[in-house]
Amino acid sequence: MNDEEMVKTYSDMIYGVAMRYVRNRTDADDVYSDVFYRYFRRQRSFDSEEHRKAWLLRVTVNASKEFLMKRKYTEEINDDMFGDEPLSAAWDTSVEDMLAVKEALRQLDDDFREIIELYYFNELSTAEIAQMLQKSVNTVKSQLLRGREKLKVLLAGA
Repeated sequence: MNDEEMVKTYSDMIYGVAMRYVRNRTDADDVYSDVFYRYFRRQRSFDSEEHRKAWLLRVTVNASKEFLMKRKYTEEINDDMFGDEPLSAAWDTSVEDMLAVKEALRQLDDDFREIIELYYFNELSTAEIAQMLQKSVNTVKSQLLRGREKLKVLLAGA
């Protein structure tokens, strides 16, 4: 895969993960640039596309966390994790339902929210999430299950 194809293939994924962490477009742009800078600054070889994808995910998570630590976020962050198009356009749900889901996600513990967002919004498998977060697949599955249960309880109370 040449460099241009690689960027086209993984741009949305990298930007989406960065947005989940830094939660605003300007900062996500910085993380996005940093990830590709790290990728291109020296020639890398990967055993497979799956290995390349896992490396990019891990670097994106690390770059996002580093960015947040450097900035020492004290201001309220702009929660724009769903992008310009509301998910209600992609899913057959109302805007009110999507706002309820957004609010319920905000109330979840970070570990549960992170795994749910990566699984449902980034469409990553539990194995990919486990590799990216350096957790066992069973831990990811367990946290996904518990997160869904907590989300269900929060939505039932809404």
